[in-house]
Amino acid sequence: MKDKFQIILFAVLFVFVAFRLYNKYFKKDEIKPGSQKKTTSSFTSSSKDDDYEPYAKK
Repeated sequence: MKDKFQIILFAVLFVFVAFRLYNKYFKKDEIKPGSQKKTTSSFTSSSKDDDYEPYAKK
């Protein structure tokens, strides 16, 4: 009886942890209605013109 209870308890805990991890890592990537998904890039697009030309030969 005690062994069956432990197996059921571990199975329920495993399902709970799996569900929490699924929500944490996979559900947050979905776009919710009425919101925009933010995309990040390694290059920043600045609207400010600072006259910086990385490959300019001066």
